[in-house]
Amino acid sequence: MGQDRGIKIPIITVGSGNVEYLLEHNGEVELGKKHVIRSHEQIGGSCVNYSLRLLNVGAQVFPVPLVGKDANGRKIRDEVLAAAIGSGLSAQEKQFIESDDFFIPGARTPKATVLVHQKRRTIFSEAFSGGPAIENHMQKRFTLLNQILLGHPGSVMIGHITLDANTHRPGLITRMAIDSFRDKFLIFANFGNSQLQHGIGFWQKDLRHVDLLQLNVEEIKKMFCRGAQLKSLYEILTWLQYHAITAVITLSKFGAIGTYKSGKDGIVLAWPLDIGDIVDPTGAGDAFAAGMVASLQGKKKFTFQNFLSAIAQGRLWASYACTTIGACHNCPDKNTLDNYGRNNACLSDRRLEITESGNSEQIINLIEKAF
Repeated sequence: MGQDRGIKIPIITVGSGNVEYLLEHNGEVELGKKHVIRSHEQIGGSCVNYSLRLLNVGAQVFPVPLVGKDANGRKIRDEVLAAAIGSGLSAQEKQFIESDDFFIPGARTPKATVLVHQKRRTIFSEAFSGGPAIENHMQKRFTLLNQILLGHPGSVMIGHITLDANTHRPGLITRMAIDSFRDKFLIFANFGNSQLQHGIGFWQKDLRHVDLLQLNVEEIKKMFCRGAQLKSLYEILTWLQYHAITAVITLSKFGAIGTYKSGKDGIVLAWPLDIGDIVDPTGAGDAFAAGMVASLQGKKKFTFQNFLSAIAQGRLWASYACTTIGACHNCPDKNTLDNYGRNNACLSDRRLEITESGNSEQIINLIEKAF
């Protein structure tokens, strides 16, 4: 029997999928030296990470990962399907995941090596190797999802899509996902380097249709970089508010900053939770994202209070992720997360703080200096 499905709104996840070789080293890494490590083989990638975290709390998930029909792709499909079965998947989910169309024809599933050392992570990742059928494949999957979910509210999570670095057709898959669902579903985006390298000017029109953007501070600075000219974090927040873009900027050990639409409600300062020793920060950002989208329940026109609740849940999910190894290994179910929050009552002592946008420049600048 599957667990009780507390989240019934369908969530489409789009992004990378890979097999990860996780290497743990307690000390500093020195090039040219031998190191004794512990290793693990896991699956990962933004689409996979979102999907497994959501499935384990009982969400209805339709994953569209960039994977090929090879041993690694089958491993990913098998683990996602097992998680879906464990959460009591619907007949539609089962058919969607079991279909051979889960795999991209002619594509090769990438591998990644993640080195975790001194609470840091260094990632070595293969580029996604796709065939000429990718565009038609993705459009076919998106069209099918629009047919399956016709008339239902839902969410779309767009993660890292390495194909969008293509200089001939930049941003193709991301834009296809936004255009396919923007009028019906809540659109969440968390771009990777392949998308960010095109810059804010390239994505400005598309962001008008993104309901919630999440990037870490390094990523959003890369998006706004123009040659040698760097915008300050405060200038970036001001730009987002001027263009009424709702965004969360994660700050690693310093928590996160949130801005809602025009910013008239103020800047949200989500101070970090004191969880003690961090085992592995890998996947915390994806956990934050999944927690927020789960909280918003497909509400395309969510309120500022909904936004605050989403950040609070995302922060809790991300803090739990830091207590486990890997991006999505041993994802917690709803009861585990609820117990985690209750057993760590001190986590609620550091509440979300809201400060007027005009009075936030000094504290934003202080936070920025820490990076």
